[in-house]
Amino acid sequence: VPKVEARDPRFDPAVNSGGSNFDEAKAKKAYAFLDEYRDSEMAELRMEIRKTKDAAQKERLQTLLQSMQNRKKAAKRKDDEKRILEEHRQREKDLVQQGKQPFYLKKSEQKKRLLTEQFKGMKKKQVNKVIERKRKKVAAKEKMELDQL
Repeated sequence: VPKVEARDPRFDPAVNSGGSNFDEAKAKKAYAFLDEYRDSEMAELRMEIRKTKDAAQKERLQTLLQSMQNRKKAAKRKDDEKRILEEHRQREKDLVQQGKQPFYLKKSEQKKRLLTEQFKGMKKKQVNKVIERKRKKVAAKEKMELDQL
């Protein structure tokens, strides 16, 4: 009977992008249970935050929860980007087979499509809030650049 060795995903070449035969989709599917585990862990953290009386402990738990939520949002955004790019590539592939010239998306066009996709699921008030936040961020950045001169 062959012995099955436990593999740590951090050092597994099939999972890490360092390997030449790395397939991100397979790795994501193989370790999908980790997402469920993280969700349950976040639910436990929320419960613990409610129960905790100590202010310092509560603050630490809230910081941890916030960081986990941010990571989850970033992963979702990355998945959305990949999905949008893949849809475009598939459409272009079909058009090329029909004899059309291929059209490659520029980074700016990718961002525009991602934003329109993001805004589709929002209400008008939410869209305005996001746009205002982005405008403020750009204005602050420009002000910082002017101050450095």
